[in-house]
Amino acid sequence: MNLDDVYQELILDHYKSPRCRGVLLNPDKKIDLTNPLCGDQISLTLKFSGDTIAEIAFDGHGCSISQATASIMAELLRGRTKDEARRLSGLFRGMIKSQVEGDQLNDLGDALALEGVKRHSARIKCALLAWDCIDRGLEEAGTSVSLRDEMPK
Repeated sequence: MNLDDVYQELILDHYKSPRCRGVLLNPDKKIDLTNPLCGDQISLTLKFSGDTIAEIAFDGHGCSISQATASIMAELLRGRTKDEARRLSGLFRGMIKSQVEGDQLNDLGDALALEGVKRHSARIKCALLAWDCIDRGLEEAGTSVSLRDEMPK
C-alpha cells in the first residue's frame, strides 16, 4: 500500500465517519458557505474560551473532499488559539496552492492527506470551503491583542 492509498483511506474515513459533525447550541459564531460551482455546503459553529477555539462543529453536504476536509479541519483546530488556527489555515492554503512544501506542513496532521487535491484544480474549492468558513469566523471574532500592541510607545 503506497502513501496515496493511505491518504485516500483517511479521507474516506473522515467522510464516512466525520468528527465534530453537528451544530453547537448558542455558538459564538455561525458561518454558512456554499460552493456555487458544485453545491457543496458547510455550516460551521464555533465557541470560544478567551482566545481559544473551545468547541467547533460542522454540518453540511457535498462531495467527499469538502466534507472530509471539514471533519479533518475541525478536529485539528479544536483547542487551538485563534492565531494558531489562522496559521494552520495559511499553511493549508499554501499546500493546496503548491506554495508551501516540506517539513513545515507537518503541523497540518491529517490535513496532509488532502495535498493530492492540488493536482485536481476543480476540487481545490471543495477542499478550501471549510477553511473559508473558519477564516470568516476568525475574522468576525476579531484579532487577539499581541504583546507588541500592549507595549508603551
